[in-house]
Parts: sequence; C-alpha cells; structure tokens
Amino acid sequence: MSTAALPTVPASSARSLRLSIGWQRHKRAGLMAALFLLLIGIPMALLTVKSSYTAEAVFQVAPAYQKTMSADKDLELQSNSQYREFVNHLSRSILRYDVLEHALDALAAKGIDPKLPSEDKRKWIERQQKTIYIFAIPDTYMVRVGTNSSQKLHLHDIVNAIMDSFLETTHNEQIYGADDRGRVLAERAKVLNAEITEYESRRANLAGFLGLTTFGENTTNPFDVTLALAREKLALAAVERSRAQATLAAFEHQKEVPSSAGRSVLEMRLQDNGLQAMRNEVIKRNEELYRVLAGLQDGHPAKKPALDEMAELKRRLQASESDFDKSALGNTRARLVATLEESQQVERELTERVGQLQGQASEFASSFREAMRFSGEIKKREQELGDMRSRVNYLQTESNALGFTRLITPALPAITPQGIGKTKVLLGLMLASLALILLIPMGLDYFDKRVITVGDAEKAMRIRSAAWLVDAQDASTHILSDDQFRRFASTLRRNQARGARNVYSFSSVKVGGGTTSIVLELARTLVELGTRTLVIDADSLTSHSAMSSDLPGLTDLLIGRAQAMEVVNLQRHFGMRLNVVPYGQSIDSGIKRLDVFMSALETWSRQFDMVLIDLPPLLPSADAELLIDAIGQVFLVVEAEVLNKADVVRARVQLERMDPDAVGLVVNKVPMDSGGESIKSQLVETITGDKFNTFMSSSGMSLRWNLFLLRLQQFRQGRHRG
Repeated sequence: MSTAALPTVPASSARSLRLSIGWQRHKRAGLMAALFLLLIGIPMALLTVKSSYTAEAVFQVAPAYQKTMSADKDLELQSNSQYREFVNHLSRSILRYDVLEHALDALAAKGIDPKLPSEDKRKWIERQQKTIYIFAIPDTYMVRVGTNSSQKLHLHDIVNAIMDSFLETTHNEQIYGADDRGRVLAERAKVLNAEITEYESRRANLAGFLGLTTFGENTTNPFDVTLALAREKLALAAVERSRAQATLAAFEHQKEVPSSAGRSVLEMRLQDNGLQAMRNEVIKRNEELYRVLAGLQDGHPAKKPALDEMAELKRRLQASESDFDKSALGNTRARLVATLEESQQVERELTERVGQLQGQASEFASSFREAMRFSGEIKKREQELGDMRSRVNYLQTESNALGFTRLITPALPAITPQGIGKTKVLLGLMLASLALILLIPMGLDYFDKRVITVGDAEKAMRIRSAAWLVDAQDASTHILSDDQFRRFASTLRRNQARGARNVYSFSSVKVGGGTTSIVLELARTLVELGTRTLVIDADSLTSHSAMSSDLPGLTDLLIGRAQAMEVVNLQRHFGMRLNVVPYGQSIDSGIKRLDVFMSALETWSRQFDMVLIDLPPLLPSADAELLIDAIGQVFLVVEAEVLNKADVVRARVQLERMDPDAVGLVVNKVPMDSGGESIKSQLVETITGDKFNTFMSSSGMSLRWNLFLLRLQQFRQGRHRG
C-alpha cells in the first residue's frame, strides 16, 4: 500500500485500453459524424464530380539564345530572376486575345469550329482564357499548356492551334520590324561607304606630301623626326667644331697633339724607323769609342779624336731628330686645320638645313593632323559599317531561327477520361466515414481530462490500485460489485494476518466521492466474513451521512463528553448490524484533540479486528490532512467519470508532501465499458459460473442483430393484433 513499493502502470497498455474505451464510449458521435458526411458527400459527389478529357502540349523556354544575341540588350537573360520573369511573360502571352483569335482563325481554316452553339468568337476566347492551364515543370526549362473538357472531339486540335499561334507570335515579336530595320541599315551603309571613299581620297593626297603610306593610331609625324634628327646633328657638328678649334689652339700653344687627337709628335719620332736605325748606329759606335777611351789617358793622342767623333755623332743625331720634329709638327698642324675647316663646313650646312625645315614645320603639322583626322573618321565609319553589317546579317539569319521558345511535345488526341471519378470519390467518402467512426470517439476521449479508466487513476497517482469498484446500477453489476468488495476485504485480512496495522482510513479527492458507501459496504463484507469491524465517521464536511445518529459520537468524545467505548453504537446497514462511531452531536466543535483521538483509536484497535475510518475529502478539508498524519495510512478514493486527472495529481502531490506511512488507491464507480471485454467476461463468469465463450455463443453484432429482428417481429405482431 506504500507509494514507494507499488509499481507504476505501463503506459502502452494504458494508452491502448484508453483508446478502446474511448471508441466504446463515443462511438455514437463517430457514427453520427460518418452518417452526416455520407449524407452530404454522396449527393455532392454525384452532382459535381465528373471525369474530363485532357489535351496537353509542352514547350521549352531556352535560358540562353545564340552567341549572336550577346550584343542585343533587349533579349539578354542575365540572371535567374530575369529568366523566371521571361517565362512568366511568355506563359501569360499564351492567353492573349490576339493569340487565341489567331488560333481560332487557324481552326476555322481547317474546317473545325470549337465554339459552343451559344458562343461567338469573343465568348469562346474568354472561356479559353479561364479554362486553359499553364504550369512550369519544376527543375526544367519546360512549360505545360493544356485544357480539360467533357468532350474529347478536337480537343488536341485546339491546344495545338493555340501553341502554333503562340510560337508564331513570339517568334515574330522577338525581332520586331526586321525588314524595316534591315532596309534602314542598308541605306545608312551606302552613305557610310561614300563618306569613307571621300576621306580615303583626301588622305591619299596628303600621304604623297607627307611621305607616309599608313596612318595608324601610333603613327607619328615624320617631319618631327626629320627636324629632330637635323637639330641633333647640328648640335653634334657644333660640338665637333669646338673640339677641333680647341685641339688646334692647344697644338699651337704646346706644340704637341692632345691625346684625343691621335699619336703625339714624340711618339712618332720615337717610332720612326730611320731615326731608330741612326740611334742604334750612334749607340753602337759610342760603345766602341768608350771601350777605346777607357784604356787611354788624358794626354794620349788618340783620345781627342775619339771624343770629337762622339760629339759629331751626337750632333748629327740631334740634327736628324730636329728635322723630323719640324716635318711632323707641320704635317700635324695641317691635319688639325683641315679637321677644323671640315667641322665648320658641316655646321654651316646643318644650320641652313634646320632653318629650311623650321620654315616648313607649320605646313607639315597641319597636313599631318588633317590626314590623321581623316584616318579617325574613316575608322569610325568602318566600325559603324561593321556593326551594321553584323546587325543586317543577324536580322537576315535570326529572323528565321527558333528563338527562345520551341515546341517539345504537341498535344495528342484525348482517349481516356481523366480525374478521380465518382467511384473513387464514393470510395474516398466511405474511407473518410470509417476514419471518422474511429477518430472522433478517440479524439473526444483524448481531450476528455476526466478519469475514465482504472489506468487513468493509476497513472495520475503513480501507484497500482488496491481495489477498483464498478458502478453498480443493476442486479448483474451488484453481483460483480459484491465480488470486488469480497476481494478487497480479503486483501485487508491478509495484510492484518501478516502483521500490518488494523486501522484503515478512507478519503476521497473531492466531496461526493462515495467514501461512506465504500466504508459501509466493506464493513458489511468483513462482518459477513467473521471479522469484528468498527466504522468511524470522521467526515466533517458531510452533514447528512448514512451513519448519522442522535447518540453521542466522535466529536463528543474529542471534547470529553464520552468515553471511547461509549460512542460505539450498533446501526443496521444493508441488512447487517454494524458497530459504528457516528460523527456526534457536537458539530460546531469539529475535529480537535488529536491526542484524545489517538488514545481512543488504540482502545478501538484492541477491541476490534478491523477499524475503518471515513475521512473528509482530501483537497477541500484540512481535517483530512490532520487525521491522515495522525493515522499514518489512507486509501484515496477516486471516483471515475467525475474527477479530472489534474485533481488526482494535486491529491498525489499533497500526499507526497505529507509523506504518510502507506497510501492506497481505490477507484470507485468504474463504468462497465471502461475495462473493455475483460470486465464483461468477468461479469458473465461471476454470474453464470461458466466460461465466457460458452455463454456468448455468438458475436456481439450477431446478438444485436437478432435482438433487432426480434423487436421488429414483436412490433409487427402488435400492429397485426391492433
């Protein structure tokens, strides 16, 4: 009986039992909803649902045109959003009035008249604008175009005529006015060719004067180059003339050639072969004379001639070198003078040339600028002419191209009607009705927050029930209820035999939970089993209890007006004399002096085998909490189909906060249909003493059908007698 010792209810079994009970309890609502759906849906299906024939064509919208379209800004598709807008534009163009009118004219040319007898051309076009459907196929570049009709004759011809008219119109509008634009461009090209010829002739005249054959963007004025070269050469000539003058002046002053003008005079003298041979002979003779003089004394007669010879040789050598120097200096001076005259002549001529070129500078500059301007004009007109030729070629070639749109699949003749059909709709209604029969009862039960089954109470309390009692409304359920009370009494006797306390209190969650009836019926059952039982009425909230009496009771005991055994009275309940302690006459005093109550309870527990105490409801009464704390154990009575699960949870939380020694659960007034077939089989077997399958020889549906036939037969017999 302890909350900690008892296991919880399995969620899956409780859920499946709850769903079954929900269908049993609310099956009439499901049947009524299903019947209403059939009564409304069947006539609507018969009147509105019709099969139709479908004809459908598919065309493609290319995301990009050909490369020749890259320069046409009107038809470039530069992004996905622009492509989608273009597809939407084409899809809306199919339903244009002129497109549909052209399609109708094409059908009339073939001898096909798709109009209804009451329609003219405008009404037919407006009807097609409402009935033709256009859908882009996801993740592709294709678009579906089709229509539905109850008549299949010429249905595909209508769709194909509309597609042909749409493609032709779109193709013509892709390059609007191609012929006129081509003619204008051709005339403009003639004008440009004439202008190019004129500019080329004038530029050719200037080319002969300028001496040029090409006039490109990087071409420079050749006169500028010539003038620059002349000036550069004049500057160089002036430098050469200054250098020649400086060289000549240095030679006149130093009698020697500068190093930059070639070999010096001394170098030429030393390198002259004749002088060198003379020097060699003089040196050789001098060596011989020195050898001779080396052995002669000063007074020797041969010494003086030797010295005279040596002096003569030296003089002759110096005379030869002096003559060579005069000749070399004269020759060198003449060469330097010739160089100076040459540089002066070149400088004079270059000066005259530069002056002449500078006089022609303005004429050359203006002519060159004019020629370059002519070249620029020719280039611009050639570029414009090239663009025009490309555009003319594009208009001539692309006007017959496929374009952005092309037909992929034409519409085929309609053969089989499409649609869900009346049969499928009726089957769907039947399935929906069956679903309502199952789902509505379950839904109503799912949103019902009351405690319906024993599993609901066990799940809210998180303990298993010590006993559950059916709602006894007839003789059969009274028999089952008596059997359940006997089981409950047997449980209490076993607990007592195992050493448990013999004092049990009972409290409902709220007022009217049936606690008093349970206590009295349980006491009667225990007395029948030979157990001395005492019933104590401690319910301070119930003013007219079944144990009410004019004799002293519990409240009189608590205020000291009576003793424990003096308030025990014999009362007859259910044909059985029971020992009862009524609530007493001192109603205003209420439950007080718990020490006196506990002392009396010890006396009663020694005098009786079983003490059952009827407590006030747990949630609305504080006396229940005081008495449970004093007694230490309690059975919480939960009334099915009355209490909400939230109330039971609140009671559980309050008991967990109080933490008594033991808590038990009793589910009261459980409806017969809350336990499914198990309660029914238990009831039948309890009453008949035989197996349920033996007693129920036919199914429940068969039994109901036989009862219906029996009642119908009785009704007919009654009318016949009347």
